[in-house]
Amino acid sequence: MIHTIFKKCSAFLIILCLIFSFTGCSPSPDKSKSPETQISNDVKNSEFDSYVNELFKETLSSDAFSIHSFLQHPENYGITDYEVTMGRYDIEDLDATKDITDAINDLKAFDRNTLSANQQITYDVLLKYFETELEYCDLYLFDTDLSTTIGLQVQLPLLYAEYSFNEEKDVKEYLTLISDTDEFFSSMIEYENLRSENGLFMEDYLADEIIEQCRTFVESSDDNILISTFNERLDTLTGISDEQKNSYIKQNETAVNDNIIKGYQILIEGLESLKGISKYSGGLCNYPNGNKYFEYLIKKDIGWSKSIDEYNELLDTYLNSSLMSMRQIIAKDSTVLDRFEAYSPKHTDPKEILSELREKIAADFPQGPSVNCDIKYVTKSLEDYASPAMYFTPQIDNLEKNSIYINSASTNNEGLYSTLAHEGYPGHLYQITYFSNTRPDLIRHLLSFGGYTEGWATYCEAYSYSLESSDKNLSIIQKANLTSTLCLYAKIDIGVNYYNWTKENVASFLKNYGIEGDEVVTQIYNSMISEPGNYCKYVLGYIGFCELKNTAQNSLGNKFDIKSFHKYILDLGPVQFDILFGRLDEWIKSEMEK
Repeated sequence: MIHTIFKKCSAFLIILCLIFSFTGCSPSPDKSKSPETQISNDVKNSEFDSYVNELFKETLSSDAFSIHSFLQHPENYGITDYEVTMGRYDIEDLDATKDITDAINDLKAFDRNTLSANQQITYDVLLKYFETELEYCDLYLFDTDLSTTIGLQVQLPLLYAEYSFNEEKDVKEYLTLISDTDEFFSSMIEYENLRSENGLFMEDYLADEIIEQCRTFVESSDDNILISTFNERLDTLTGISDEQKNSYIKQNETAVNDNIIKGYQILIEGLESLKGISKYSGGLCNYPNGNKYFEYLIKKDIGWSKSIDEYNELLDTYLNSSLMSMRQIIAKDSTVLDRFEAYSPKHTDPKEILSELREKIAADFPQGPSVNCDIKYVTKSLEDYASPAMYFTPQIDNLEKNSIYINSASTNNEGLYSTLAHEGYPGHLYQITYFSNTRPDLIRHLLSFGGYTEGWATYCEAYSYSLESSDKNLSIIQKANLTSTLCLYAKIDIGVNYYNWTKENVASFLKNYGIEGDEVVTQIYNSMISEPGNYCKYVLGYIGFCELKNTAQNSLGNKFDIKSFHKYILDLGPVQFDILFGRLDEWIKSEMEK
């Protein structure tokens, strides 16, 4: 695995924001001012600036795919000399203990009191990140890029399809990168062999599902997204002769067949060879140090100083509160469940929905930058495995290019409004472009905490029900249904991976809430084993924002302003929840003084 102090599951840094199906007053920044004036009146520490900028360049330069994904013009950021490869899993250098220790010492060499307000945030975020990684750095072999929903084998075709062509140089680098896919997957299998030698390879039924996904992609020659999207992107470029375009088209077809398809076949064969080796079964807690690794997953994503037991109790509180809210509304409005079941959306066109959302959120959210967003659809060959919807982050220096993919097989019209609130406004698209527009330290773009990003998007999803319908009771039921379902999933995530719940335990738990059926139970149970902690970052992050809001409202009373509260969260940007709560009192004090 390419080794940097920024531990990452994938060998490249590209960030996707995914949403999973669950049943059931301030102006924009003044661009006439410098970034320093916009963010803080304090004087910046130039040495710290140099430090974090060098950290950004060093980390991003680990692979060409990451460079292009984050920067349209890397040369403007001092990145000019890099190898065009997908990167490799560095089997010989997986232990990051020394690197992380050195990083902490380098960071602590700066006197925090000499930093500007914005730099202090960066300092705090980095220190907490490094300290978390150091605490759990002996568990590196638990990391894997292979899982049944968010695994790289599912994401990679879409990542390639979103590789933008801004100039001819991008086309040439892209062709070089995809030609490296087979070697990259060979490296991945080498790493999975090492994991298997240490008893950490997945169970056979999970390997079978991933193998089937790979075979489906290999056999989809008539619906290959990497052929059609390449030609479409190439057509947008000017200054290239038809002869040269035809040459690139042929090169792409050759690379897809000779390198990408071959890479997936290598993955298939490698996984087949490892079946039957798994030493353990069930959730993470059944593996040596599995509980510790689950604690790490939650800590790195959420960054909230709570134990797993405390998180579980918090889930119970929100679950019971949501169910009680539903009972109270039903008692007052006997027909609300009928309206819930018969619900039909006013809008089904994604563009119309995004436009309406952007307009309606203006009352409660600060103004963000004006950007474009392309709505795209997952190809047939990926529908059975890809997430219901995905937002692709834009390049730092090209915020205009935003894409949302919709999986028609798992996202219906009834759920489209809330899904686009999650992915678009005021969710991922809005939050990421807003934060980028504040011009944070560059290293902040590489630090994405799932609890913040997915928690925020889920918070926005719940908020959207009040925008979609004028039926207040229906909106309350919809929100309570979402919250209770989320809590059920997160409790199962914790139950399976930390408390050693069996499939029978999951079935018994769900039966208490009227959810039965072996197929449903098996699907939920398997998803928790395949992707431990994944549901928790959505749910616990969402609850974290609800708790922040409750604290602010209780403290401010009539002085609480929802737009100002949202601005507080958005201006800080992706951080650990300890930082969000740690700075809340200061914000509350400033609000009281208004």
